[in-house]
Amino acid sequence: MNKFFPLGWELLSLEEIFEFRYGKGLPQEKRNKMGPVRVYGSNGVLGNHDVALSKGPTIIVGRKGSVGEVHFTDESCWPIDTTYFIDDFPANLPPKYWVNFLKSLHLGQQEKSSAIPGISRNDIYALEVPLPPLAEQRRIVAKLEILLGKADACRARLERIPALLKRFRQSVLSAACSDLLTHTLKGNGLPKSWNDYALGELISEVRTGPFGSSLHKSDYVSGGIPVINPANILDGSIVPNRNISVPPRVFNRLSDYGLKENDIIIARRGEMGRCAIITKKENGWLCGTGAAILRFKTNVLPAFMQIVISSPSAISYLKEVSVGSTMDNLNQQAIKEMPISLPPLPVQQEIVRRVEALFALADKIEARHKKAKLQVDRLTQSILAKAFRGELVPQDPNDEPASRLLERILGEKAKSDEIELGGKKKRHGARLR
Repeated sequence: MNKFFPLGWELLSLEEIFEFRYGKGLPQEKRNKMGPVRVYGSNGVLGNHDVALSKGPTIIVGRKGSVGEVHFTDESCWPIDTTYFIDDFPANLPPKYWVNFLKSLHLGQQEKSSAIPGISRNDIYALEVPLPPLAEQRRIVAKLEILLGKADACRARLERIPALLKRFRQSVLSAACSDLLTHTLKGNGLPKSWNDYALGELISEVRTGPFGSSLHKSDYVSGGIPVINPANILDGSIVPNRNISVPPRVFNRLSDYGLKENDIIIARRGEMGRCAIITKKENGWLCGTGAAILRFKTNVLPAFMQIVISSPSAISYLKEVSVGSTMDNLNQQAIKEMPISLPPLPVQQEIVRRVEALFALADKIEARHKKAKLQVDRLTQSILAKAFRGELVPQDPNDEPASRLLERILGEKAKSDEIELGGKKKRHGARLR
């Protein structure tokens, strides 16, 4: 026996225990959506049907797509053709033990296809498997249900945090666009008056990016002057794509669309509300076809306008006035007519300061959330690793040894194969010792 596993355990290949059956295609139009049988793909449940392909408790493994993902159901189901499935557990092997074991293997790492992600059944079959006594498998399952249940509950609580942070940031932006964020400024010498404008009254220039007739795909090079489109505007910052850039000669032809420090670039196609302030680093880059440049008058702080344009009310307005059959588009007139409430410059500066402080707090919470989530994931993997090294529950010398269990497994599989192949035995993997 391998020295890394307890006495009484056996080491063998997965092929000696299970058959990984191929799922079967089931197009949506052929499914009975009201049926009681769940349809599984490599990502999990896809829908329902009235006929099952598996014969009982089933482990489903992603074969293509989400390669190596492992799912389990206590009931019969229909795994489609992007999956393998196990529905035969010889010698009364506990399915829940083996679904957790398969998850611990990270089967996606066995994927070797470079074109279409996929995993070979032979690669899975060749993997070594430590086989504990049957009684110990059941003790491990009971312990895992307790420990993994706690980890799952913790993970579920952590999963609520991103949505809460998103609502918090939206609330901050909404408050910033009124006097709610500055109502405590009495006595600080800051003026309180807000005035209503159309955005066009506050900008010195608005310019939409060059149209396709001015900027062609053939103009793009790698490593040139970046072209900024909505996809490059992420969470108020600009992330350029080095492959979407132009050489100096093209930029010179389109220099009227060049970005300048303190401009705001705003998405006018696709997702409304995406915007960013141009910093010294981005000065001289090119506004793309799907974006527009806003340049503001001296009584308007660009950082304040970024807050306003990113607010829920502004996004709602931009969505309402956008037009297009396949993709939302904003024209200059719609942008200019956007209603804005503007306080005096000192109040704008104070609002920006407070929003930045609150967002910095949210960023810290988000970083702690990511760290906590990573720790829970690592804890789960640690629990599984201990379980399948024989370190999670104590061994009982009175347990029937795994060698006896293995004899029954091989005996049952041999009989099953003889029946399936009309007396011709299937070839199973060689014993690994």
